[in-house]
Amino acid sequence: MSLPTRFAPPLDRLLGLLFPDRCVGCGRFGALFCAACRRTLQPYSGQLPRMPPLHSTAVAYIFDGPLRGALLGLKYQRQPRLAEPRAELLLAQLDRERRLAGALVPVPLSPSRLAERGYNQAELIAAALARRLELPLVSSGLTRVRATRSQVGLDSTARRQNVAGAFAWQHSRRPPAQAVLIDDVLTTGATLQACASALLAAGSQQVTALTVARSRPDLDAAARLNQALSKL
Repeated sequence: MSLPTRFAPPLDRLLGLLFPDRCVGCGRFGALFCAACRRTLQPYSGQLPRMPPLHSTAVAYIFDGPLRGALLGLKYQRQPRLAEPRAELLLAQLDRERRLAGALVPVPLSPSRLAERGYNQAELIAAALARRLELPLVSSGLTRVRATRSQVGLDSTARRQNVAGAFAWQHSRRPPAQAVLIDDVLTTGATLQACASALLAAGSQQVTALTVARSRPDLDAAARLNQALSKL
């Protein structure tokens, strides 16, 4: 049985006292992502390649340090509450860079992966961001119509082939004219490009993309070097 709304805040406070939040970055109690870890975040300033048919793409932070652990916790460790601080981080970066215009469209998961994970991390981030910016959220319509293998470990060519034709717009209404794709991490952009193609084919006029984080090319190179050295 669900509690009446008026009882929810006291219950939240009681649960907060019994089970205080613990930072996913450093392990300190008090917040899901503490102020000290927030101060370590590095805004992404690298040059992004053109990713047609996307009109533009923006990344908030470098995928490293405490943020890396926070995003992996949201994605793989069944911690959906981490979506709220991720949206706050995106909003803080947007205040410095630009304002969004259009409807927010989260990158969808396949039905099997959604059932396994229990939620779509991109949708949770998009929903929290939509509430704060008072923008429409379009969480149905864009659909994965073909199962794909994990993109982890695939190069850019293999990633594009893996998601080619994997998305389609399946709804009686047309997609938003101005769509903003939301995802957690940008790697090569192949998934975002495939989503944009599906939206444009169904009637969107312009599609942009926003993600929380991306690895810097030099960090990726260092990781590959360390991986190669570990096998020697």
